[in-house]
Amino acid sequence: MRNTISLLLLILIFNACSSDKAVAHQEEKKYDLTPYLQKLDSAGLDITNDTLLFDVGYQSIYYGKNELGNALIAYALSKRDSITDEDYRHWSVQNTKNGNYIKAIALLEKAMKLNPKKISRYYGWVLLYYYRDYEKALTILEQHDAYTPNFSDAPMGEDIHYLKGLCHMQLQRYDKALEEFNTYITNLATTHGEDFVDVYTFVQKGRCLTQIGEFEEALFAYQKAIHYYENCTEAYYFMGLTQLEMKETDSSCSNFNTALNLIQKGHKSADTYVEYFHEIYRQQIEETIMKSCK
Repeated sequence: MRNTISLLLLILIFNACSSDKAVAHQEEKKYDLTPYLQKLDSAGLDITNDTLLFDVGYQSIYYGKNELGNALIAYALSKRDSITDEDYRHWSVQNTKNGNYIKAIALLEKAMKLNPKKISRYYGWVLLYYYRDYEKALTILEQHDAYTPNFSDAPMGEDIHYLKGLCHMQLQRYDKALEEFNTYITNLATTHGEDFVDVYTFVQKGRCLTQIGEFEEALFAYQKAIHYYENCTEAYYFMGLTQLEMKETDSSCSNFNTALNLIQKGHKSADTYVEYFHEIYRQQIEETIMKSCK
């Protein structure tokens, strides 16, 4: 029965009578839901069920019908006695993924006002990775960290100090970034062992050390990453760049070629929705080899 309803919902979404268009970065316009609600009702769905309408709205946004989806969710929530922080946060997620940034941020701001202790973990993370607003992300992450002064949180599964380090790194505050990365490494090494540290922390640490001219320490950081993950393409590539700064061309070219071999085999850090701060590409490695390894 559930599969039948799901299929019906998808059919209704794809065949909605409106011609919905992407509305990223635009102000919302009033959307007439009457024809669509009638269509749902005639198909036997309970249009008084606000949870069902929220889910249909969310799926509509997922399939690119932003105006319809947002209008449905707004209508669904208007039927509730109260709206929670999680309602607003959940509503924001697909808007963020679809590039409806103004809408998503407005929803997250509402969620923050209701429950900053809970929402700050997600808000800081999404500001960092999706919106690349490093100053604001850092402010929110610091706020979240302050709620548990004797405990290292892990917003969205990533250590709070690692995330704060990324913010500082992108703001070119390399000493501050190194402090945060080292705090994360030390804390986890003490409680669980250094092999539990995300290897890309060592890559970021090496990049920061290179920026402040600490080349030997940078190489040691990259080697740590490779020690814990031998197919760490990024560590080999950034180590090669550091060795170029040190005028060690033969070693750097050897590492570039190792990185190229690894990335051709599919060893690459990537995400469906965002570009990582350490992310590299095959063409990038090839261009570096052509330029530096004659």
